[in-house]
Amino acid sequence: MGRGRRWVGDYSLMDVRLVEPALLAFLIEGDLHGYGLLEKLGQFGLEAINPSVVYRILRDYEELGLVTSDWDSTGTQGPPRRVYSITEEGKAALERAKVSLSGTMDRINAILILLDKHE
Repeated sequence: MGRGRRWVGDYSLMDVRLVEPALLAFLIEGDLHGYGLLEKLGQFGLEAINPSVVYRILRDYEELGLVTSDWDSTGTQGPPRRVYSITEEGKAALERAKVSLSGTMDRINAILILLDKHE
């Protein structure tokens, strides 16, 4: 996606970046499988995010030691599903993300104030 085209589709690059801390935040509340995580993203207006993006982030997080996963065959009529859990490293990363998000929110608010001046 080229410059200036970030807000052309159903979601922005910023939306994709918000998925990363959101997944960890959902997992801090309890273990979830991928579909459950996708449903939660929809509750935050991020339903247009391609599931492959979410699963790629989860794989990366597992490689980094931020989450672990295991197969759960109980309670499913179909094939077993991979269930994700946050690790202590993931909780620490989520705390760092919280600080970063707060700073980003301040910058976004400053931009919105500037835009409001020109309406």
